[in-house]
Amino acid sequence: MRRFIYVFLLVFLVGCGYKPVSKISDNILADSVFVDVSMSKTDPQNTVAIKDAVRSGIVSRLHKRLAPRDIAQTYIIASIQSLSFSVLAYDQYGYATSYRANLALNFKTKLKDGSVVNIKGVGDHDFRVTRVAKTKRDTSSVISDKERYDAIQNASSQAFNEFIATLAIRSFKEQKEVNATK
Repeated sequence: MRRFIYVFLLVFLVGCGYKPVSKISDNILADSVFVDVSMSKTDPQNTVAIKDAVRSGIVSRLHKRLAPRDIAQTYIIASIQSLSFSVLAYDQYGYATSYRANLALNFKTKLKDGSVVNIKGVGDHDFRVTRVAKTKRDTSSVISDKERYDAIQNASSQAFNEFIATLAIRSFKEQKEVNATK
């Protein structure tokens, strides 16, 4: 019975045409990619968090090689469209206990065919700032630099995931058009 299930799953996955995003993106992105983030005048310290998240996504999700701008065949330049923190919950004393980081990024991307596209990606991340220390609650509602960095990095990862999903759809449509003309 187990063999039957394994064979069925194997045939189903192979037969349905499933391809990982990294394989689909091979049609649209070159193997070497340059990544940069435009410096935000209002929030320059968070550019590093965004750049780290995008670079990590390029290597781990798309299996591409990072390269300097002068030798890269593809480039991705991310810029912050908006970044905000909103309070999600308050405690009984009126202190903020959890926040949501909302981030919208624009990814200016030069594709394999030489065309340049702008793709928007949006991400968010919820986090708590209230802690229990020695059986007493610290009701400080101030967001630390580490919490801010982590929240922006996680929101950037979500925005990047939306970006690569859009790229995968674009690549899939282009591949479908090529197959239809044959």
